[in-house]
Amino acid sequence: MAESRRVRMTKKMIKEAFVEICAEKHISKVTVTDVCTAADVNRSTFYAYYEDVIALRREIEDEVLAQIPEPDALPLIDSIPQFLDKIEAVFDYVVENKELFRVLIIHADDDTFVNRLIRTVLAKYPKSFQGYDDPEYEYCFDFCFNGFIGIFKKWIEDGFSIDSRRFAEIALTLTIKTTRFEDGEL
Repeated sequence: MAESRRVRMTKKMIKEAFVEICAEKHISKVTVTDVCTAADVNRSTFYAYYEDVIALRREIEDEVLAQIPEPDALPLIDSIPQFLDKIEAVFDYVVENKELFRVLIIHADDDTFVNRLIRTVLAKYPKSFQGYDDPEYEYCFDFCFNGFIGIFKKWIEDGFSIDSRRFAEIALTLTIKTTRFEDGEL
């Protein structure tokens, strides 16, 4: 059953309050009372939608992960401009939700979200990672993912100092160069 408009608005206020608090207070220290006060809702209203703050965080993460395009929504990598358009749209989403990403990526108390992000990409794009069982490819793959997370964090920390398109170009170029094997050479 679809949520009513009122429910969607209330949940949006609760989520926005959570993100706002997490920008100031360590995510593990945020309480239901903090969220209710900031969102101007009763505890009973909060508990009507969420079991606890962890469930709230999980729903927020799920919504973010749902923004990763499905494989059939992406053009073939051979069509670089169209592929970049799709990746740019994802990074535009990140910029539009910059406080949320600061909370999930930079201010997080652990790597839970980053690990979920990696698992989601692997699950959505299994054909892209064929040959992953090759030990040399595995090193390249790990380097690529960890390198991407590193530049992604830096991009967020730097306040998105380059636009989404240029960041997509850099990330794609580095990924292609890292994972390209020709005649057994890197």
